Amino acid sequence: MPWRLPDGSDVFQLIDDGRTERLSFVPRFVHTNRGTRLGDLIWTTGDTKVASRRFVNVLASIGATGYRTFPVNVVDHDGSPLGDFVGFAIEDDDPGKDLHFANGVQFWNFAATGRVVEALTHAGVTELSITPA
Repeated sequence: MPWRLPDGSDVFQLIDDGRTERLSFVPRFVHTNRGTRLGDLIWTTGDTKVASRRFVNVLASIGATGYRTFPVNVVDHDGSPLGDFVGFAIEDDDPGKDLHFANGVQFWNFAATGRVVEALTHAGVTELSITPA
């Protein structure tokens, strides 16, 4: 059964889409795998994406379009804060934007223009899996 707001909106979909301003809480993500190194993109078990501030700063520095960020708390299994991360959502499937849906909907993967890929690669951003179009 979905978790819904009084107006019927699906809470998980709002988080996936980066529309958290309607929520009365900041989404919290707990790092539970055994790895100790966090990359610039943290993949959750769903369609929500979490990005490092460095990742987002690279996008901002080139004026990339097609994404939004939102506050999140990322903690380890004992509740200690981990790094400087934000929620990261792709806006839509408009291929005229630098970032857009790769599959027509919000999903764990997304499409990016060459200039975005180049800027992220040049900045040394980690945990990227890039598949040429």
